[in-house]
Amino acid sequence: MRGRPENPVPAIRDETYGRRRRPVTSGLFVVLQKEFVDQVTSRRFLSIFALFLIISAIGVHDGAEQYGDMLASYAQRMQSVSSDAPGYMPEKPSPLLVFTKMADYFVMFGVFLGIAMGFDLVSKEKETRSLKILLSHPVYRDEVVNGKALGSALALAIALGATVAVSVAILLVMGIVPTMDELGAILVFAVVSTIFVLTYFSLALLMSTVAPDSGTALIFTLIVFLLIASAIPIFGWTAAETIAGPPPEQPAGAQETPYTAMNVDPEEFKQYEREMQSYWEKRAAASSLISLLSPNVNYQKAATAVTNPKIAMTMDNNPYSFTEGPPETQPGLDEILDRIWANIVALVTLPCVFFAAAYVKFMRIDIR
Repeated sequence: MRGRPENPVPAIRDETYGRRRRPVTSGLFVVLQKEFVDQVTSRRFLSIFALFLIISAIGVHDGAEQYGDMLASYAQRMQSVSSDAPGYMPEKPSPLLVFTKMADYFVMFGVFLGIAMGFDLVSKEKETRSLKILLSHPVYRDEVVNGKALGSALALAIALGATVAVSVAILLVMGIVPTMDELGAILVFAVVSTIFVLTYFSLALLMSTVAPDSGTALIFTLIVFLLIASAIPIFGWTAAETIAGPPPEQPAGAQETPYTAMNVDPEEFKQYEREMQSYWEKRAAASSLISLLSPNVNYQKAATAVTNPKIAMTMDNNPYSFTEGPPETQPGLDEILDRIWANIVALVTLPCVFFAAAYVKFMRIDIR
């Protein structure tokens, strides 16, 4: 049996083309509904979701306190600015800084929420031998795996959406009212966070399909999690150093005076600066390319970009550039998205790859 149920739903003849097609009332929605209800009513999901809400609320509260301190400092600086003597005009802090703390908690606990939702999604069915019974009903194999994945993903999306909504409500209660542009950035943050959690859910689903039991699936998932979350960024930095090669050598006079170039020909020192800048650009490009394989790096860059745009604009700055720095004005959301589009594409691609692999494996499972 490859992809067909033992007792499939009778096909309907298409009178226009004379071909047989599936009935409109597909079993996909039945499986999706059942999986969604099972997930949102399970003790595991409710416990993790409640803990996630509490931790996120704590993160928002801490971020709001930090925002309040920055706002008070901003008010003091505004009072010190003399209207008679023009000078530096401080910029008002953005409420988006509140979600910076929340993003840190998402990285830690969002991973475990996704893994907990998916590590036994298929392996549990294999352990209880209910998979064969399920496939004996009028339902196709692809409807089973798609329904299970979509039902769980919907539960995750609702949980994360509720978390962000509660966080915004806390801000409003505390008297912090975001603008429309800031609400748009918060929406992008919620979408990116959901995709990040779905990445580890799809990874756990893949391991649940491959492993013979749930315990093994959980171990496999945690091993891969450690590899892509920690090992890849370290490997990327080391590999980038190898790809870029040794850095340019300093002129002889500059080695004696590390803070100035008094003993070096100015043209020679400018040439050294250009070579060093080119070296670090090459090294940063190689490291960023390899780090695209890490969902944690992609999420942290994307989350930082929408919650703290000024910092995001300097994340990949050349350490040997003396002209780069935070922009004077707050970058727009379109400018930020243009800067991190590669990280967002990579973040979307990884769960698709994991689910595609789980789909292929599930379609080939021998359930005898």
